[in-house]
Amino acid sequence: MRNHSLAIVTIAAALATACTDPPPAEPGTAASPLGAYRPFGFARVTASAGFVTRFNSSGGAVTATRTAVGRYRVDFAGLANPVSSDGSRGIAHVTAEGSGNVRCRLFDWATATTTAAITVECFAADGAAADSAFAIMYQRDIWPTTPNTFATQAAFTRVSSAGAVRSDEDHNSSGTHNVVTRTATGRYTVRIPNATSANASIIVTPLAGTFAGPLVCGLLGWSGDTGTVECRSHTGVVVNNPFTLTYAATGPSMEQQGGHGLFDGTALVPAVSWALGKYAWCSPATITGSRSGSLASITVAGDLGAWDGGAFLRASFATRQGGAGYCKVEALTASGLAPSSTATTTVRCYTSTGAVVAAPVFRFVHTTSDPSGPC
Repeated sequence: MRNHSLAIVTIAAALATACTDPPPAEPGTAASPLGAYRPFGFARVTASAGFVTRFNSSGGAVTATRTAVGRYRVDFAGLANPVSSDGSRGIAHVTAEGSGNVRCRLFDWATATTTAAITVECFAADGAAADSAFAIMYQRDIWPTTPNTFATQAAFTRVSSAGAVRSDEDHNSSGTHNVVTRTATGRYTVRIPNATSANASIIVTPLAGTFAGPLVCGLLGWSGDTGTVECRSHTGVVVNNPFTLTYAATGPSMEQQGGHGLFDGTALVPAVSWALGKYAWCSPATITGSRSGSLASITVAGDLGAWDGGAFLRASFATRQGGAGYCKVEALTASGLAPSSTATTTVRCYTSTGAVVAAPVFRFVHTTSDPSGPC
């Protein structure tokens, strides 16, 4: 792990003063010069439990263990809060990496200590356990002391197969819990109270449920403050299944450099895509997308980089939109330094049965190890 310079402390203090939704002061947040305004970590893990990259805003270790075929445990030391309260257990997401139609899901995560211990399971299309590379992230936030009227900038929730929400795994920056309803078998509406930005990053990840095997969950669509999630088995049957969902105006962890977008099968939708550079609102940063065959390419470019001149770490996540299914990051390549850096992620999407989607529609999120500071 690396420390950022004292400039980050000044940046964090200035941004906390300027924002209507100031981040809390605790390790991994505005008071910490370790690369995030909120407790946040991510890693790109190889099929053999090695690392392509890893980041932990607490400065603690990130470790990975392959415990069985297709089963992994990833620990982020110092990121968890063992005291139960609204949103305290945080949220996790995973996206499989590499070619082929192996998919990954969350099994569960534990926060009994200050280590966030996350278990991931990966499966072949036929339901057999299979080793796979993947990107994983964990974050949490502090529940507002009182409800407020600010627009919701960040929210996350863990949803049970019945559509229930646990308060310690549910966060909304306006101080109002999110609302989930199961409207039919395998179909859920998720409402983020006070969410006003359609241009937001959204990630959905399936969790292990009562059905064995590689179930998948995806977005049917999103409008205003409400989205619809659908889950299916690997044979294509609509089933009730738990999942996690994160919404953020800039995210998944607020104010991190990076980008998000909605790819419509041909290109990114400008009204639902955004890139955040080193200096918020001032650094030139772009996010663009294209497709060749069934493979989409998303590029985040511009003035993005490390504040201390050290390593600038990256990871990408993708969620299929338009129905239950999944997307994989086939490759992530980066070059250049601020003010002229470029990162390109290739994404291919699949139906719940593992068939390639010819013209994929998906939500994309690219996150990094450094926050954005004020101009």
